[in-house]
Amino acid sequence: MPGMKINRIILMLLFSVCIALVQGQNENDDYNNKGDEAMYNLDYRLARLYYEEGVYTFCNLHSIEKLTIIWRVDSLSHANMNTLMKRCFSCLEGRAINYRDTSSMNLLVTYYSEGIGIEPDEAMADSWADRLEEIRNPYQRPATQIRPKPAREKMQFFAGYSATFEAPFGLTVGGVGRTLGWYVRLRSNLSFQDYTEECDGLGNIIGGLDHALPSPLNIKNASTFLGTAGIVIKADPSFYVSIGAGYCSREVVYKFTEIGAVDAEPKGEFWAKYNGDSSFRGVALDVDGIFRIGDTFYGSLGCSMLNFKYISANAGIGIFF
Repeated sequence: MPGMKINRIILMLLFSVCIALVQGQNENDDYNNKGDEAMYNLDYRLARLYYEEGVYTFCNLHSIEKLTIIWRVDSLSHANMNTLMKRCFSCLEGRAINYRDTSSMNLLVTYYSEGIGIEPDEAMADSWADRLEEIRNPYQRPATQIRPKPAREKMQFFAGYSATFEAPFGLTVGGVGRTLGWYVRLRSNLSFQDYTEECDGLGNIIGGLDHALPSPLNIKNASTFLGTAGIVIKADPSFYVSIGAGYCSREVVYKFTEIGAVDAEPKGEFWAKYNGDSSFRGVALDVDGIFRIGDTFYGSLGCSMLNFKYISANAGIGIFF
């Protein structure tokens, strides 16, 4: 009865393979069931962990579809999902090419259109859309599809306090869209001391005074103002870089007592602008990093170059709205 023994062996092997496949499928379903439960509770981080197993182990389409939803609704998770979404894209491409899977092709159109797991490429999105239409309607030549462009990300505006060491009172306002934005920044020390004369570094009044001799009191003041504007670059959902240019001025003034030329008695006081390098008007350049804290708050650090000679540190806090 050798034939019956061979048949039994073949049946046992087939039975073992079926059990293995069923167990693998049950494990696969378990990943997705736990991920779906976390999605229902809006716990995207936990859901992502379960679906990640389905992607890396099985290239499971259900896991990929759910991860795509998480990517689209939770923009703050993009930094942690970049590698995972590249794997999703690779799985979709393999399924679409090797098995002509229409669901995978449909997702590839979305991935290429929105730049998920790969750089945006409208030409490739159109190409996969055409292939999908050929499979769905094999006897009809696909017409050129006109698909709506992805909706622009709504610009978010921000405003906050900004300061440097010499200009501690300032305001920054701006807005940022999907990748680019703008800002305007004004800063000052709110000191606007008027002056009537000019002096040099030795305490001499330039041009002299009629019927008077100046006497320095070694009291000085500085009026500082900076106004800049520029672009904001969205490097990451939680980090931006602002670069701008504008105008700056700094006027250092010294207080003097006017002495009578005849009787040498004090006649009054006046302010004179110091006519040297520390008093200037020129170009201001800004470079700042903006760190977003949650959905609402931000902090910024950077520096300004004043008149291409002096560098001053910047700092700020504010809100998005």
